[in-house]
Amino acid sequence: MHCAEIQLDMFAPVFPQQQNVMSLMRPHKWAHGPVGEMTLAVIAVAQHDDRWMWSASINSSNGAAQSYSPLAKWGNFADSRDEAVSRGSDEIRGVMHRLTVHEQSRVSDWLGGILSSIHF
Repeated sequence: MHCAEIQLDMFAPVFPQQQNVMSLMRPHKWAHGPVGEMTLAVIAVAQHDDRWMWSASINSSNGAAQSYSPLAKWGNFADSRDEAVSRGSDEIRGVMHRLTVHEQSRVSDWLGGILSSIHF
């Protein structure tokens, strides 16, 4: 009997190489398998003409999740990459109540590191 391979891109968004993606991972126990990792929070930014777009995604161990890619159709435009990262961070903060208490603490620390590295 031959086992089919699992198509992992069905479970997590696929980001093209030219985008800037910042992600925080969390442990995940696969059914009948080992403990691995999944994304807990993702901020992705991409350049579109002379502007920048962002997206913000979460995937909690409690089942709460939302995800999208930085595409022009969402209208999330910023004048600079740093501004796009900042707005993505704001969006993550706006949905943090959906995460577990432990995850909220991890995401807060992660966002602090991201925001301390950008320059306005």
